[in-house]
Amino acid sequence: MASEQPGAVPEPAAPAEYYPRPPGWRGRMMAANPEQARRWMRWAWVSGLVWWVWTIGVLLVWMAAPAVAVSEVEGSAPAIPPARLLIYYGIEGFVMALLALGVMRHWRPTAVLLAVGFVVSRIVLILLGLITLDSFRDAIWLVIYGGLLFAFVRGVQGAYSYHWFTRSPMPGPR
Repeated sequence: MASEQPGAVPEPAAPAEYYPRPPGWRGRMMAANPEQARRWMRWAWVSGLVWWVWTIGVLLVWMAAPAVAVSEVEGSAPAIPPARLLIYYGIEGFVMALLALGVMRHWRPTAVLLAVGFVVSRIVLILLGLITLDSFRDAIWLVIYGGLLFAFVRGVQGAYSYHWFTRSPMPGPR
């Protein structure tokens, strides 16, 4: 019989429902259990749908503005953006909503496309000169974009974790 050393801390017992994770870096990036994975995916699809509602609201306000509206200062830009920008935001919002619905259905490719698509659309807007750091308002938008990107990346982690927990080749509770 092995004698315990004084001051040794006993190893904690495994919880009743232990969910094994893959070894290495993949395991460290995964959720601890399927419920946490579902919660991470919920962050992503709710954020995607909120972004879609916001985009549609902005589009409706832009389209409701008179097309010839010019502010009182001569030479300033019209209140409504050009049609190509309206089409870009409309398509972006629609695609984000479809991808968010795919994340809600636990589809891994849509989670990846949601995060990558958001990054690509922000890069396009930076190249078009629509995202800048000219004012405090622009800095607030960058923080909002960072929060959305965090939620979308968590959705990717959650989708892959959920897939691992529900279709794992390793034995364990399901």
